[in-house]
Amino acid sequence: MKLKTSFPKKKLILIGLVFIFCVLLAAGCEGGATQQKKDSNPGSEKVVVVTGNGVFKETRLTLEELLELPEARFEHAYSTINNWPAAKKYAARGVKLAALLEAAGVKDEAKCITVKGKDGFEWSFTREQMLDTHRYYFPEVLSGDPAGAEPVEPIVAYDYMENSDNIGEARADDLCLIMPQANVKEQTNHTFVKGVGEIFVVVEDPGKWEKAGVFPQAGSIAGGDTVKLQHKEIGKVKMYYTLDGSTPTEASTLYNPSTYQPELNRPIRIDRDTTIKVLVQGFGKYDSDIAEFQYKIK
Repeated sequence: MKLKTSFPKKKLILIGLVFIFCVLLAAGCEGGATQQKKDSNPGSEKVVVVTGNGVFKETRLTLEELLELPEARFEHAYSTINNWPAAKKYAARGVKLAALLEAAGVKDEAKCITVKGKDGFEWSFTREQMLDTHRYYFPEVLSGDPAGAEPVEPIVAYDYMENSDNIGEARADDLCLIMPQANVKEQTNHTFVKGVGEIFVVVEDPGKWEKAGVFPQAGSIAGGDTVKLQHKEIGKVKMYYTLDGSTPTEASTLYNPSTYQPELNRPIRIDRDTTIKVLVQGFGKYDSDIAEFQYKIK
C-alpha cells in the first residue's frame, strides 16, 4: 500500500525551490558583506596630505603609494620616554619621514614641519630636529644605559605595538608618527601623533624658545634657600642648568623631568655664591639663548 503525503508533489517542489533560493540569497548577502568589510579596511583609507609653502606642490599619498616610494619602508624597535616620565619600547613598521617629504618636493629653505592628527592633535619640529639630527634606538632605555644604540629613522608607522621590541608583534593601526631619541634620556613619546592625516611644511623661521625665568629673582639670598626655574611653556620644553659656570647642554642637570609629577621638579638649593645658567630646549623651535642668574649669600 502506498502512503499518501499530506502535500501535493507540486507544493513540495515549490517549497524546495524557495528553500534553494533563500540559501543562494543568504550566500550572496554574506559575500557582499564580506566584500564590503574588505573594502572598508582602514588600510585602504589611510592617506597623508603634505602641504604648505615649504613644499613645491601639495601631495596626497595613500598608504599603498607611500609603500611604493623608493627605499621608504623601515622597521625596527624604538625606544622612548614620555613626560611622566616612563621609558618604553615600540615595535614598528612604517615609512620614513624623509622619503615622504622628498616625494612631496620639500624645499631647501623649509624650516618647520608640523604633523597633524585627524583628532586635531599636532606637534611641530624644526627641520634640523626632524631630518638632520642623528636618532637612535636604545635597547637599555629602561635602565637609562646608552650602550648598544642603533640608528633609526623618524617614521609614519602603519604597524606597531606599544611595550614591545619584537617586530613580529607589530599590528596594523592608525598611522602614527614615531620620533626616535637623540639621547637615551630624551623625552619623545609626547610628540607621537596618532591618526596622521596632514604634514604642514613652512619656510617661516620658528624662532627660539624664550629664556627661562627664576623665582626669587637673582640677587641676595639667604643660605639654604631655594630657587625655582620657570617657563610659560614648561609642558613643552626641558630646562637644563649648571651651577659651576659652564655652559649647559642636554647632558647637564635636567630641572623639570616630569610634567605630571611636580615633586620631581626640584628647586635648586643655594648654599654659597652661585651662578645658575639655564638652557631651554623643545621640539618645534630652536634652543633658547643661555639665561644667567647670579645669587650672593646675604
